[in-house]
Amino acid sequence: MRLLRGCALVALAIVAGCRESPAAAPAPTGVLEIAQVDFRLRPQAIRTRSGRVTVEVVNRGRLAHTLRLRRGSMEWAAVSSLLPGARARATRRLRPGTYTMFCVIANHEELGMWGTVEVR
Repeated sequence: MRLLRGCALVALAIVAGCRESPAAAPAPTGVLEIAQVDFRLRPQAIRTRSGRVTVEVVNRGRLAHTLRLRRGSMEWAAVSSLLPGARARATRRLRPGTYTMFCVIANHEELGMWGTVEVR
């Protein structure tokens, strides 16, 4: 019986890992509105146009967080440590490509504070 339960748990973990990435939230005006909610970024995937892009972030969590936007080894935008309830804004020119966004504090990225920005 233990073996059967163990196999069932492994199967559930595999199926959960096979889920598709979340659909990208559109940001056609170039304004990315991101909420930080205790180890999550909402939305986790965003699609926008190239050119001047504004990142607006609000910390709705219980801990301080940061936000970085990176493509390859180049950092394109950075928001310093935000305390709970704080807001920040950064504007940059982004070229087409896929950028990663994440929190650099401790292990927040590993706990789920990451996402992608697709610039077209």
